[in-house]
Amino acid sequence: MLRVIGKQSAQRACAAMRQMSTTNASPPSPPSSPSTAVTEVVHPAHQREPLPAEVISGAPPSLTKRTARIYRPSNNPMQSGQNTNLKWRLDFDELEKGARWENPLMGWQSTADVMAPVRLDFTTREDAIHFAEKQGWSHYVQEPKFRVIKP
Repeated sequence: MLRVIGKQSAQRACAAMRQMSTTNASPPSPPSSPSTAVTEVVHPAHQREPLPAEVISGAPPSLTKRTARIYRPSNNPMQSGQNTNLKWRLDFDELEKGARWENPLMGWQSTADVMAPVRLDFTTREDAIHFAEKQGWSHYVQEPKFRVIKP
């Protein structure tokens, strides 16, 4: 098998193939080493346990050791529909008091927490739990409170 990169390499490869076809020679084989060991490599998608993403993400430990909250958001009180909160949400708990301050110019609240605006939506609770475990985050689940209509 020839690996061809670039126009000049292709021309050299064609010339080598022509020479081999006229002399009935076989292409040179790669050098073999007597101690080649074959190891089985399992694709990450086929592993039984999820590979934690913190291993390969390169994120600092302060971001990966946060506690995630998994919950179903409540309905908007201004709407009467019952079919709007079918998703599960994952977000992070607030950091301690020193992480927020008031901007003196505009009066806005600022934060040093880069994970504060992160909100992830999932279709099922199990998907959210699996994602949090795969990321290596500790998490807890808040069960939804359903409205009871008395007859």
